[in-house]
Amino acid sequence: MSRELDLQALRLLALIEDEGSLGAAGRRLGITQPAASTSLRAFETRWQLRVAERTPRGTRLTADGETVAAWARDLLHQVDTVRGGLQALSARRSQGGSDLGVAASLTVAEFVLPRWIGELRASMPEVHLRLQVQNSDRVDDLVRSGECAIGFVESTRVSEDLARRVVGADRLVIVVPASHPWARRSTPLSREQLLAAEFVVREEGSGTRSTFERALAAQPRIAMVAASTTAMVGAALAGVGPAVVTPYAVRAGLDTGELVEVRHDLDLERPLTAIWRRDRPLDDPAAALLRIACRILAA
Repeated sequence: MSRELDLQALRLLALIEDEGSLGAAGRRLGITQPAASTSLRAFETRWQLRVAERTPRGTRLTADGETVAAWARDLLHQVDTVRGGLQALSARRSQGGSDLGVAASLTVAEFVLPRWIGELRASMPEVHLRLQVQNSDRVDDLVRSGECAIGFVESTRVSEDLARRVVGADRLVIVVPASHPWARRSTPLSREQLLAAEFVVREEGSGTRSTFERALAAQPRIAMVAASTTAMVGAALAGVGPAVVTPYAVRAGLDTGELVEVRHDLDLERPLTAIWRRDRPLDDPAAALLRIACRILAA
């Protein structure tokens, strides 16, 4: 049987988690409940997993389903980004207008950049943006190559030949599920205790991972490598291991008590930095985006 990913089934899983009902999730997708049920059963058969179960109050995801849904959200975000980019590219070709290539690391792209872009478009509606979401090292490459006019990273590692400006700061947090022994600690964890644990981390080249490694002054022991913040949070909730993430990503989990922030002795603050080529002064749209970022993060 083919192991190709079924995007509709993945959207269905994410919507079941949001809606708590297979029928409601199907309606959000514009399909009937029988069609939604068939899609879900086919997905479970294809991957030999049980991802959802019926309850008296509706449909809920299993532990495996929650993990898959967390992974799916990041993938679907990327798919929607590509679709939106293609639509914008098509519209620009037919209508004209200026083009701005922006590269951003995942934390910036998910949690702060949308507001900046909204303000830019409100003041400069003729600007069409091409957004690339990559890890910090790749953002650096895209700006150096000239593929993107401006980039935003959350890493201290920036190429020396790039111009840069710190626009704000972010302090990472270590989170565990409420059932984890660390959740009940009243004293901070030492560096030695953290080095003995296995963590859920981002891939190499990620600003989140480099900040954690710099603070530890060592390579952490790894339980799982995740390509997105959403996947890290899902893995932490599933008990795979503690996760080091931006607080933007776990506010809901911390508010509900599903996740607990762990006290520790590390300095996990990192700058949010704009970068661009020294030999190419920022054009009006890129300069405007930089001003908006600085103003909002300083507020």
